[in-house]
Amino acid sequence: MLGAPRPRKSRECVTAKVNYGRGIGAWQPKMHKCSTCGIEFQVSRCPDCGRNPLASTEQTQKTLNKYSFLLAPGLLGGLLAYVIYPPLDAGPLTAFGLCALSLPLLLQLFSVVRKGLSEDIDRLRKVYVYSSLALMLLALLPLLNGWLDGAPGSPVRTTVIQKTFSRRGSATRHSLTVSSWRPGRTVEELAVGTRTYNNALVGNTITVEVHKGFFGLPWYEDVSSR
Repeated sequence: MLGAPRPRKSRECVTAKVNYGRGIGAWQPKMHKCSTCGIEFQVSRCPDCGRNPLASTEQTQKTLNKYSFLLAPGLLGGLLAYVIYPPLDAGPLTAFGLCALSLPLLLQLFSVVRKGLSEDIDRLRKVYVYSSLALMLLALLPLLNGWLDGAPGSPVRTTVIQKTFSRRGSATRHSLTVSSWRPGRTVEELAVGTRTYNNALVGNTITVEVHKGFFGLPWYEDVSSR
């Protein structure tokens, strides 16, 4: 014996159920945005190009913070080189170093302002890597220039023109402006220690031991006021 036919749901009942599913508080699938073509999708990969979805802004920021640590070895190496083998012409090297250090930070800030950090993550990671390599080369240049320089230094007598010092927190930098012994230049800027700075007097002569440098970049040491 066949059972009784199941009652059919009215059209109004089905419509009400669908509308309830679309109401406030209903579960909505998470949408992803493709990192290449920019379309939105619900699956784990883009159905158009097969690329992974864009990471969230927080995830992108954490990733770039890790890449920023790549700049530390070159920065510390450059500071060490300037302490051990201070170059006479430190201006160009310092300028290139500041450019390599600030480039990825400025590009990341620009991406944050225009709200495109997730889209630019691949480009920013490459910039961080290239900038870290540039800083390492700029640090190795004065280090190798002084370390491989086997020629003895030449003592040079010069006159102190000006004494200056600057403070940044607990660190103090002392420098002497002296008359230049090189053709085409009028003055030289020498970073010195506290004792040499206090003993040097404006108008008096000091002795500087100058080296030619393995790569032809002159550097100095043993600044003496005696």
